[in-house]
Amino acid sequence: MRFIHKKAVILIVAVLTVFLLASTVAKGKYQFVFTEQVVATLLFPVEYVLGKIGYSIRHTGSFTSQIMTVYRDNQTLKTENEELRQNNNNTTEIVAENARLRAMLDYKKAAQQFDFVAAQVIARDPGTWTNIIMINRGAADGLTKDMTVVATQGLVGSVVSVYNNSAKVQLILDPRSAVGCLVQRPESRVAGIVEGSAASPQAPHMVNIARDADIIKSDKIITSGFGGIYPKGLLVGEVVDVVNEEGGLLKYAVLKSAVDFDRLEEVLVIVRSRETLPEAFPQATPGKTTQQPAKPKEVGR
Repeated sequence: MRFIHKKAVILIVAVLTVFLLASTVAKGKYQFVFTEQVVATLLFPVEYVLGKIGYSIRHTGSFTSQIMTVYRDNQTLKTENEELRQNNNNTTEIVAENARLRAMLDYKKAAQQFDFVAAQVIARDPGTWTNIIMINRGAADGLTKDMTVVATQGLVGSVVSVYNNSAKVQLILDPRSAVGCLVQRPESRVAGIVEGSAASPQAPHMVNIARDADIIKSDKIITSGFGGIYPKGLLVGEVVDVVNEEGGLLKYAVLKSAVDFDRLEEVLVIVRSRETLPEAFPQATPGKTTQQPAKPKEVGR
């Protein structure tokens, strides 16, 4: 009985305590400062961890967004840079082409005794790279076989085959070609034949020169007009060496071509002549030939 009585007393005290606490809280007369501190202390680590996780998630999302923005900007800049590079290349090509065309126009104005047809080099014979080129003008443009082909720097060669809209040009570097030439220097005017050299594809030789003929390094060589193909006075090249032939009375001159054939892109074809070319064109000096060369073989034969 005493045990039951004690339990009843404890129960009553507990109920009264709860009732009083509830009444006090409802009236705002008492706050659980201690309890709140305990709860805050217990929950702080959890809140801290959750806060760090939330910050990391927000920071990661922001960082990822920034990376994507930088990537898109980088792709845009790459595209713009490529467009600028292409535009720059196009501009450079246009400027270079304009310079070449202006030079060709000046050349045509200086040689008004000729009618020219301008043409572009569209191909080279892969088997004979230094011998034959193909141009984009043909019979439809008035071209015929054996017409002279020049560049602004000097003689290129002659037409050897003509098609409707294209033609083959044999360069003076071809060993099968032969061009009657002479020394431009007034004190010399030594004549000979310029032909391509198989041993030196880029350096044609002026042959059939007498051992005692007056020809020296740096002499300019021009066409002589002999042979009926090339007009007189076209610049062919410059002497870079003079070599005596073994066991003979002749020598030959090694030339540096006036035309840079590796960079040849446009040419002029002489389709008609209204008068005889001056003694030297464009750089020759009038004078009289003192030595007659052997008649050169016909070009392309």
